[in-house]
Amino acid sequence: MNESAVNALAKPQSRRAFLAAGALGGASALLAGCGLSGAAAATSSKGKASLYLTIATPAMLGTDDMPAYIPAFPSIPAHTRVRVEIVNFDDATLLTGALEQFAKVKGTVGGTIQVAALDEKNPNGTSTFQTAAALDPQNVSHTFTVAQLGINIPVAAKARTIFEIETGAPGVYAWRCNDPCGQGSGGWGGAMAAAGYMMGKIAIE
Repeated sequence: MNESAVNALAKPQSRRAFLAAGALGGASALLAGCGLSGAAAATSSKGKASLYLTIATPAMLGTDDMPAYIPAFPSIPAHTRVRVEIVNFDDATLLTGALEQFAKVKGTVGGTIQVAALDEKNPNGTSTFQTAAALDPQNVSHTFTVAQLGINIPVAAKARTIFEIETGAPGVYAWRCNDPCGQGSGGWGGAMAAAGYMMGKIAIE
């Protein structure tokens, strides 16, 4: 992603069952000993793993207004450095007021994320990544937030996001999106209130 593209990222912009594994290509995360979670604690790391997440749009899922993280309930190894990649096909839902705090990266190795614009017509194409410790609140589409572990990942609209975290001891932790992209008053209904869409759990095993 060239400088102009990076600047662009920093500026304003009834559920159908998902039955077939891999029906959205990258949408079904391939969990080869992978997982997600844990605040940075490199000294406790005993191995490496990878997790692939997709944020699918309502049109992709056949819903009225229900984007979703896929998978929403990953299981991952404890005491492991995990490389996480999020491919987001959704538009921006700007963060305002007190919610702007969720535009900042927290809990990753190095305190940063790698971000590249997504070519929707060729999502597997080569991308140029830029390092960021925060995104412009007006370009945030969703967040991946695990409050108990001090993790917050702002996800840019129509972008690929990569970061690493260090998992600790086993446990099950709730995650959620803190960008009100749902229905109802303030955008906190619909997908935002539905497990398996914009909220779920991470099991560290």
